[in-house]
This record gives sequence, C-alpha cells and structure tokens, in this order.
Amino acid sequence: MTPDFEEIHLAFWLSKLREYLTVDDPTARRILGNESPEVLADRLSRSRLADPAYRQQLWDGGAAAVAASDDPMIQFVRAWDEDARAARARYVEQVEGPVARAHERIARARFRAFGEAQYPDATFSPRVSYGQVEGWSEASGRTVPAFTHTAGLYERATGHPPFVLSQSWIDARPRLDPNAIFNVSTSNDVIGGNSGSPLLDREGRVVGAVFDGNIHSLGGEYFYDGSLNRSVTVASTAIRMALADVYDMSALLAELEGQ
Repeated sequence: MTPDFEEIHLAFWLSKLREYLTVDDPTARRILGNESPEVLADRLSRSRLADPAYRQQLWDGGAAAVAASDDPMIQFVRAWDEDARAARARYVEQVEGPVARAHERIARARFRAFGEAQYPDATFSPRVSYGQVEGWSEASGRTVPAFTHTAGLYERATGHPPFVLSQSWIDARPRLDPNAIFNVSTSNDVIGGNSGSPLLDREGRVVGAVFDGNIHSLGGEYFYDGSLNRSVTVASTAIRMALADVYDMSALLAELEGQ
C-alpha cells in the first residue's frame, strides 16, 4: 500500500459516494460521519494493514482481535459492514440474478436461430477458440505484421516512460537473438479475462501465452470482426529467452521443459 495514493483514491471514492447518495442520505452520513471525504481519507490512509506483522497479529488473534483493533480502516469498514452486505444481497437478487437469467434466454434463442454455426458465450468454463496467425490492416492503409521480434524491443526503448527497459534487459542484449519472435498476432476471438490462456499450434503444442488484444478487439465483447480483431500472444521463444538469458532462471526453465 502507498499511503499517498490510498489517500487520493479514498478521497475520490468518498466524494463520489457523497455526490451520488447525497449529503443527507442515512448511509452516506453513517459512512462519513462528521468528517469531510478529504479528512476521512487522510485518517484512513494511516492504517497499519500494510504491515505484514500487524496482519499476522490479527490473523493469530482471530475475530476477537479484529473486533478489538483500533486501526482506522478496520473500524471504518466494521461501522457499515452490515449496510454493504445488505446492498450486495439486493444487487445479487435484483441485478445479477435477472441479468444471468436473461443471458440464458438469449443464449437459447441464439442457439435455436443459429445452431452450431457460432461460438457459445464465454462462461468462465474452459473453451477453445480457433484462429490463425495473421496481422491486420488499419483504415489508414498501415499494415501491422503478425510478428514482433527482439530487435524491436530495443528499437523502441527510449529510456523514458513508457519505453523504459530494466537493467536486466539492457545487460542481456548481447546475448539475445535479435530475430527471435517476441509477440504474435492471431485471429482468435478473445476479450478481457482471456489473459494467460495458452496458444496451441495445430499439433497441440504450447507456443505462447495470450496476454492482450489489439485496440479493435475491445469491441469483441459485443461482436467479432475477423478482419480486425486480433489477440496478442507472447511467444514461447521469448519466454524461454527471458528465463535463460535475461533472468538466469535455469531451474525453472528445466522444470517447464520437463527436464
């Protein structure tokens, strides 16, 4: 926890809570008490919960230790915990439940209309998306290739955010193959939550890990445009290169390679 950031974040959240619920709302008054969002945020940012030793003390002491704690954040949350739980229960009953049931009815209607011609919606269960390695063309006419290479990493490194390389990568440059594939673009249909999914080749071998999508794929939550939507994967060649030649993690690399 960074106290300065926590103070800014809390002040913003508390200000919005007062704005949306209004000053005279009973819940807003219970949460804020007689303090302004800024004063309350300053006090809460001094919580000791960032200290592992203090958290261990609370863990060892159990519920009694938490109830007896004078930590400002613990006291703050305990003061309106019942309100939060009640609001959450209402949200589950009145929002999440009806939305989930509506999604189910829509999915059934789509299945009756389109059969097996379309992928089912993602439901947090394992699913397979098929695609091929390919780049894309922007409306401006610029063509984005399917692969990036190690050399491009250093070509873009300016020493200033967001193109700052760690010293480990700077020192490793002489040891790295500049032509090694770093990232690969594929036409797989992905959206937020797919990060970490393995990319398999036609033989079923893991060749990378999906970690992002291009800007066009953000609309993939609603529709898929095969000419533009792309997933972005860090290639296994880059992962192996990083473990072997940048971070010197030979034991982990041997484990991953089954040695």
